Amino acid sequence: MKKLQKKMLALALLGLMSIPAAGLWAADNPSVSVTADKLEYNGKTQVATATGNVVIVRDKATMNGDKAVYNLKTAEADLEGNVVVQQPDMHLTADKLHSTNRNYVIATGDVRGIYQDKKVNGDKVEYYLDKDYGIVTGNGYLEAQGSRLWADRIDAWFKEIKAVGQGDVHIESPADNLVADATKAVYTQTPGKNDGVVHLTGDVNAVQNGNSLTGDNIMIRLADNSAQAMSRSTVVIIPGSE
Repeated sequence: MKKLQKKMLALALLGLMSIPAAGLWAADNPSVSVTADKLEYNGKTQVATATGNVVIVRDKATMNGDKAVYNLKTAEADLEGNVVVQQPDMHLTADKLHSTNRNYVIATGDVRGIYQDKKVNGDKVEYYLDKDYGIVTGNGYLEAQGSRLWADRIDAWFKEIKAVGQGDVHIESPADNLVADATKAVYTQTPGKNDGVVHLTGDVNAVQNGNSLTGDNIMIRLADNSAQAMSRSTVVIIPGSE
């Protein structure tokens, strides 16, 4: 009986949503379904409030949570409690989430995201779906192409292979035997090519294959394990190392 009630509530809400409302949904805007243990819908404000095992589906995106408020006029959604967002090639969990403009998502509270082979963790993650661009702040962590980056703030472009870490930066690249610390790090790589470059600035300390390099402005090319210092630096080379 409870399952039947849920289905009936969901169908009723979908019926309300399908009523034309000043061109709210254009031809290229798919409908939205909201399913929950309890649903409330205000026809004047066009705001739906759902509590208990909430599931919101729009186009190729599915959002789950304990509670949700969805505004049909603005396409804004707020979810809290065991939040899960699933899109093709993307999976995200958090304590709270706010979605707006159909392409912007901000998640807070123990955020953990997976995009294809990349992982992102942090206290807060902002994600622009149309640009595949994310901002991680607070205990930021990014894993991509087998390398790992920790920083207070991380800007990441996922279609490209590019990341910028700022504040208490730590990098580990096991495949390249590289461990580095700095104030800021910029990592770039051409998709499909082994031409990764790490540009480290501010109190740099890098160790690769036993050799160490310290300075304030250092460029490391992972393809040939070469390093270039653009300021006064110190290198310590271990004989026999590569």
